[in-house]
Order: sequence, then C-alpha cells, then structure tokens
Amino acid sequence: MAAPALGAGSSDAPAAAATAAATATAAATASATAAATATTPSTAMPKHEFSVDMTCEGCSNAVSRVLNKLGGVEFDIDLPNKKVCISSDHSVDILLETLEKTGKAVSYLGPK
Repeated sequence: MAAPALGAGSSDAPAAAATAAATATAAATASATAAATATTPSTAMPKHEFSVDMTCEGCSNAVSRVLNKLGGVEFDIDLPNKKVCISSDHSVDILLETLEKTGKAVSYLGPK
C-alpha cells in the first residue's frame, strides 16, 4: 500500500521548505568558512630570528634599510639583544644575504 501523497495545502509543506532553506544556508556558511580557513594559512608568513651584531641606532637603521629595500617582509628589531625577527616568504638564504649587506656579522638563530 502506497503512502498518501501530501498536498500543497498540507501543514508539512512549509516545514519542508524551511528545512530545505536552512540546509542550503548551513551549506553556504560551511563553504564560506572552509574557504576562509583555506586562505588563512597562505597569508601567514614564516617567522625567522637572526642575530645581527648591532651596536647603535645607525646599525638598526641599516638593517631596516636593507630589509625595506628587499620588500615582502615584516620585521622587528631588538637592538639591546642584537636580534631581528623577520616574517617573510623569502628563503633564509635570501634573508641572510640581505642582512649581510649591512656589513654586520649575521647568524640564523632559527624559526620563531
């Protein structure tokens, strides 16, 4: 025996339409969340810490100058501890070469 068909005037029709709309909204929200999550890691640049033999503000200005000229970097200079923390997609070798242009002794301390 077949189940009775629900007519357009049935009280279940609006509920079914609301459920379908809620499902579509949830799917769209999940898709947007997944897209945002997927793009977040690509925008985060790796951080690297270097020791640079800086003794004065002129030294730290030289570091700022060469890093700004390189471009594509964000950095913090800790003059008292003689450290430079750089966020960049450039390789460690490129960053070392760039910092060495200051004429100061430079060494890579590792990822931060």
